[in-house]
Amino acid sequence: MPSTLLRIEGFRSSILNNERDLRLYLPPGYSENPDSRYPVLYAHDGQNLFDKGAHETDPLNPFAVARSWNLHLTADRLIAEGLMEEVIIVGIFNMGGERSGEYMHGLEGIEHERDRDQAVPRGELYERFLVEELKPFIDSVFRTKRDAENTGLIGSSRGGQITYHIGFSRPDIFGKLGILSPYFYYVNPLTLIEYRMYVSFPSRLPLSKIWIDLGGREGVLVMEKHVRQVVAELLDAGYEPDSQLAFYFEPDAAHTEADWEERAHLPLLHLFGKPSKLAGVSLKELGTSFFERSKLRLLPTAEYENGWRITPLNGSFKSADPDAASVDHSGGIVPKEGGTAVVEYEFEGKRAKASVTIS
Repeated sequence: MPSTLLRIEGFRSSILNNERDLRLYLPPGYSENPDSRYPVLYAHDGQNLFDKGAHETDPLNPFAVARSWNLHLTADRLIAEGLMEEVIIVGIFNMGGERSGEYMHGLEGIEHERDRDQAVPRGELYERFLVEELKPFIDSVFRTKRDAENTGLIGSSRGGQITYHIGFSRPDIFGKLGILSPYFYYVNPLTLIEYRMYVSFPSRLPLSKIWIDLGGREGVLVMEKHVRQVVAELLDAGYEPDSQLAFYFEPDAAHTEADWEERAHLPLLHLFGKPSKLAGVSLKELGTSFFERSKLRLLPTAEYENGWRITPLNGSFKSADPDAASVDHSGGIVPKEGGTAVVEYEFEGKRAKASVTIS
């Protein structure tokens, strides 16, 4: 049996005092196995997930290509290939002009300038809407596994920001988080002054899986140093690198639906995938970045037999010729003299080597 897409129109929220549509993905086995219950993944920007060209452009990037993640096709493929367990996906439509406010929590104790949308934060109310209204409805109508271990939350851009805040605020409800291209800072495009848009959660919480990623061509909208800062905070809080907390950096990806569609299988595999063996690791040389002021460095990637990829947080670099150059923990090359430096990288018993020309 094929999977099923359902639409629920005008779902009313008394907490937010508005109505929105929902789009649901029911996996292939849902109709065949009436006694089975399924994990649920709640996804923000629901009109962007399943219908090609049927959504508004992301307000954070008015030039983004209007297209869908085609998340149902990705889930269908992963399930058919036996790589992922069957899940229900609930696409929660955004409210257009109200999106910025609903996807933003208040930042008590953090000095910041409101971003360019001048949005009034309503994230706490949106959080209550999910927990007190939407999830109880879904659990009452569909055959769901209701515990946090089997309940996920995913979103990109501002949807990544709200996923982070709700997920770490309510780990009793959402145990798995997919945070794509998260909007953690507002960077003034004229002055490049940076304003923090998130709060920290310094204590380890009972979250089973956390996925955080970004692209290297997102400009000042989402910058690698900001995302890595949050990842470092989570590591300091005690989350297990790579197995529990997974990070991925795709240097050629921009801030578009097309790029999120391209890598949507990665968070799905992390959150709901079946175990897979590490196939190998590789190194890619990255140049300097104007916005990031970054130096020459090597980017490691680990790829698994099921197609899952991560940027490992727990690997190690070593310079084969310390007299030519040293290498820091992030793969940054520190030259000592001109010539060629050979750098070795190891992650979980797999090794890669790269030669870097130093001018």
